[in-house]
Amino acid sequence: MAKKRYTINPPPKEKGLFRVVYSIDVSASNVKQAAENAFQMMQSKDSFAPVLVVMDSKGKQATIDLADTMEFNKITTGFVCQKFRKNESGKFACIHQEFVAGDDVQFETLKGDPVEAPEHDYQPFNMTLISRDEIVDRLNELLTSIDVGGEQSRQFAHEIGILNIFLTSI
Repeated sequence: MAKKRYTINPPPKEKGLFRVVYSIDVSASNVKQAAENAFQMMQSKDSFAPVLVVMDSKGKQATIDLADTMEFNKITTGFVCQKFRKNESGKFACIHQEFVAGDDVQFETLKGDPVEAPEHDYQPFNMTLISRDEIVDRLNELLTSIDVGGEQSRQFAHEIGILNIFLTSI
């Protein structure tokens, strides 16, 4: 049986017009579901920047990895400063920590290649320290908010079970 080839023709010969090809493999039960899944993946904020093939009106193609142009890593060298205080049992516990940035900052693509510093908004180095008791309290609040009985509790039965097991084990 001969395989069918999928061909893509160049766009019409208009100045500044390109044809961009985005291909993705998607698991689905049928073609409509596959199209819907692909569309949802393209819109997701959590999706990775794609690799695209761009074709001009003469048929010349270029492959562009948008991860190289739309995402980057910023590596800041610095120090973590922690404050400790004796607790009720006489042990020192960390009560505060902060990151003190140094002058050494490097930028790289997601593949690790160095790049010049792209224009970007400053992102603070937040290092929140919460206690074990605060974590337990927050998880108990979450459990209380979803375990209200009736249909909602049935919908979240799996999650409620996980939280109950975790909270009874600590």
